[in-house]
Amino acid sequence: MAQKMYAYVGNWNFHPADKGISVYVFDPEDGSLELIETIKPEVAAGQIWLHPDKPVLYCVDEVGNRVGELGGGGYVLAFAIDPETGKLTQISRIDSLCPEPCYVVTDKTRKHVLVSSHVDPFNVTKVVKNDDGSWGNKVLMDDAGLLLVGLKDDGSLDAIKDVYITHSNQGLAPDSQKLVDPVTGHIQLTRVLSRQHAVMPSPSGNIFAVPDKGMDRVYTFRVDQENEKIELCDVYQDDLGLFPRYASFHPTLPVLYTNNERKCEVHVFSYDDETGKIALLQKEELLTDEYRGKEYSIKARPMGAQDILAHPNGKALYCTVEGGDNLLVTLKVDDKGRVKLAQNIDCEGTMPRGICLSPDGKFLLSGNLTSGDITVFAVGEDGLLTYTGKKYDAVSPSAIRIYVTEA
Repeated sequence: MAQKMYAYVGNWNFHPADKGISVYVFDPEDGSLELIETIKPEVAAGQIWLHPDKPVLYCVDEVGNRVGELGGGGYVLAFAIDPETGKLTQISRIDSLCPEPCYVVTDKTRKHVLVSSHVDPFNVTKVVKNDDGSWGNKVLMDDAGLLLVGLKDDGSLDAIKDVYITHSNQGLAPDSQKLVDPVTGHIQLTRVLSRQHAVMPSPSGNIFAVPDKGMDRVYTFRVDQENEKIELCDVYQDDLGLFPRYASFHPTLPVLYTNNERKCEVHVFSYDDETGKIALLQKEELLTDEYRGKEYSIKARPMGAQDILAHPNGKALYCTVEGGDNLLVTLKVDDKGRVKLAQNIDCEGTMPRGICLSPDGKFLLSGNLTSGDITVFAVGEDGLLTYTGKKYDAVSPSAIRIYVTEA
């Protein structure tokens, strides 16, 4: 039987419009895309994930307000995939409890999904009466919770089974900083509150890496399947103000890669797949001499990494960088998992937020959020990228996943 491939694109934006999930036919022979439809324009689909065994797509609705309310968190959604047409039908939706759910992945049993929470950088002051009868106040901030959500037999979402709060978020610490993005006006807080930016399973599924851009940490967790509980394994405290963003595991070696939103640098960790313990092995620059030194970039906004993705052959690692220049970065990976910068290439769009490799590893798709397009690059045998000249209109592409079905 012939295979059909569909590319699902999660659209995310700061603006009220320009959201939803787009469905494309993907041609593995030349990397071309053909738009089928865009649905759910009200959903800020910052990240999406495919069930490994069932025709189901999961996505987060990365918003801070429940419908008709102020605050209260966003949503997690599940969609059934029609294998014949690629079209999506929503089959379930649950509250995320925490604002701005930003990543969703399945666990190794396929009985749960884990959801990370980016949360909002806002505070509320509550008046309290103290035990001694005096009056005072208490400042509260959003909790960042890592959710464990059960799945029904058809892959739809059931109920939240556990929540792990990564930080109490009770205000300023001695090294806290408040930063305001000069382009978007978005508030960025350092060492003030926890902001889980992603959750990524190891190849075995035994552990999960969670970069916390709010506290400059990288956590590892595992799931106690019998009791349906999330367990903390290890915490790595990174340098101040780096904003660890996304993670990717080497496909065969016990090596974990993370990138940073406010520094063009990849961090390489060894990890123990049983205990979840991690140790820093290497830091590697993402910019060649041509671009290094321009990190201050547009309107004083520092250049930084967006997505990160290991090639399934284990020989290359890819990152995106945006700020003033909009780049795709190729790093060569040696037989121990260490990396060396090999290439910076223009993404041919603006703000390359999400990248995806074709199932055979021959093409890389770059979702360029601000320019609203998807560009296609050929992956050479040496791992280096070459622009194919193919560019496709999109909405605000943030995440791309390719689904393969027998037709």
